[in-house]
Amino acid sequence: MKKTYLFLNISFFFWFLTLIAWFFRYTIVASVAFISSIICLVLYFNYKKVSRMFNKKQSKPEPTPTINKEEIMQQIAEEKMQVSSPMISEEKTNTIIAKDVVFEGNITSNEQVHIYGTVIGNIAGKNNTVKIMQNGQVTGNITSNELWVNGKVEGECISETISIDTNGEIYGTIRYSNLSIKKGGIFSGLAEVKSAVKSEGNVAVFKEKSKQGKPEAQTPDVGSL
Repeated sequence: MKKTYLFLNISFFFWFLTLIAWFFRYTIVASVAFISSIICLVLYFNYKKVSRMFNKKQSKPEPTPTINKEEIMQQIAEEKMQVSSPMISEEKTNTIIAKDVVFEGNITSNEQVHIYGTVIGNIAGKNNTVKIMQNGQVTGNITSNELWVNGKVEGECISETISIDTNGEIYGTIRYSNLSIKKGGIFSGLAEVKSAVKSEGNVAVFKEKSKQGKPEAQTPDVGSL
């Protein structure tokens, strides 16, 4: 029970006791009970007043922040600028043929190409890296900067660096600058080392001066005697 209602209930109790004492002619008891009832009633109203004051202090509304219209308009303009100007992504994307996928056609990519499934066609690129993963198969020609084989390739492979891993198999012609075959790797076919491109120097053409012949001595005419 709250203290507020406690004082009120005690006041009612003393008031009821005052009536009983007055009925039985106990004037002293009736007077004491009446005074106690008045005191409890005064305490009840004072306590209620104080509790209301504390509740008002605790329930003061927080000051609402002032809204600056200029800042809001500036934020909206910046958001519109961000939406209107598309972001250019410079992240590189890889081409992946997943496992249990059969792709028929040619692949052209200058980024990494990972083959987990089967490709029937050619794979070409300038500065790319082609990786034939284990259980991956390629039937076609491969042109790349770097070729790593741990699956099976049937066709012509032209690359600066060709690496055949332990489960790798290449059947066909390979042209390379660097070749490595690990134990367990298989290669069957024709291998050619790519010839280095020779830079042609400046060729100077010199014309030989023709030598002038010496003039022949003229013999004087001898008159007949």
